[in-house]
Amino acid sequence: MMTCKDAEKLIPEFLDDDLDNRELSEFLAHVDSCPECKEELTIQFLVRVGMQRLEDGNTFNLSRELDHLLVDSKKRLSARRYLVMTSYILEIAVAALLATCLLLAIAL
Repeated sequence: MMTCKDAEKLIPEFLDDDLDNRELSEFLAHVDSCPECKEELTIQFLVRVGMQRLEDGNTFNLSRELDHLLVDSKKRLSARRYLVMTSYILEIAVAALLATCLLLAIAL
């Protein structure tokens, strides 16, 4: 289980999309269940993204953007997990095919 200290250290990496699947999963679960860490994430997001938007002169709704970022991160995590599972299944299928070819080569 991730602690608040761990989650706070990962906020910059989350904002840079640099977390691996395990870290992202634990981070998202922690932020969903911890109002203090969600607030810290919101503050860091506002500072980082809000300052850039102000410099660019763009209009923005940072609260909605953060919500979208969290939803998109959850979707990306699901897609990553699907790809990992698919790669395992493909590896098993390749191993089974190799074993079958080896057995056929021995039998012939």
